[in-house]
Amino acid sequence: MKKPMRSIVIMLIAVMTLSLFTMFPSAAGTTITQVNIKKTSVSLTTGKSTGLAYSFHYVGTKPTAKSFTWKSSNSKVATVSGGTIKAKMVGTATITLSANGHKDTCKVTVKKPAAGKFINTDSAYTSLNSYRKNAKVKKLVRDKTLEDIAKIRAKEIVKKFDHTRPNGKSALTLIKGNKYKGENIAKGQKTVAAVTKAWYKSKGHRENMLRKSFKKVGIACYEYNGVKYWVQIFSS
Repeated sequence: MKKPMRSIVIMLIAVMTLSLFTMFPSAAGTTITQVNIKKTSVSLTTGKSTGLAYSFHYVGTKPTAKSFTWKSSNSKVATVSGGTIKAKMVGTATITLSANGHKDTCKVTVKKPAAGKFINTDSAYTSLNSYRKNAKVKKLVRDKTLEDIAKIRAKEIVKKFDHTRPNGKSALTLIKGNKYKGENIAKGQKTVAAVTKAWYKSKGHRENMLRKSFKKVGIACYEYNGVKYWVQIFSS
């Protein structure tokens, strides 16, 4: 009688052990049970990028980025890689995150960047000349021709923030018939006081601001997509 009972106990243990492995995945496995994109919609302007935050539930070991698949319904409008969206052209697209049969979506609307506009810089001349006055250097005369050049450059540095123009030539080639000429550029500062102070704290820019050989100046500020681009053009 004892031997049959022992066989039954061993069989029950075996069945219970098998059930445990059936109910719970092994430590080496991963089962994703839910995915969720934090935002249901986003809006971007062409050329801009943003990352989508997302969450998930899982059983087993924590999944890696390779466990998730991102897809755009219209890659001409917006592409997606690893949760980062890049806006390509005006339109709409649906971004889908999927894993293990579960998915969530986010609508992307791509718009044109806001039109740029010039900001009044009257106070910038006063601010610049106050620094020259403190340094006992003769004030600069506001020059319409140089101001027009500054406006050209302010729009150019939106595309290429450099003293070389988009056509590959030096910015100073725009200034004709002067022995001495110079340029200061900046971006991001919100006020005249902030950008003038930033230039003054920089050795090279400060030298332009206080150079005795300069007699005239033109200043411009161009705001594009919420960012301000500043230019000072100097000449003798």
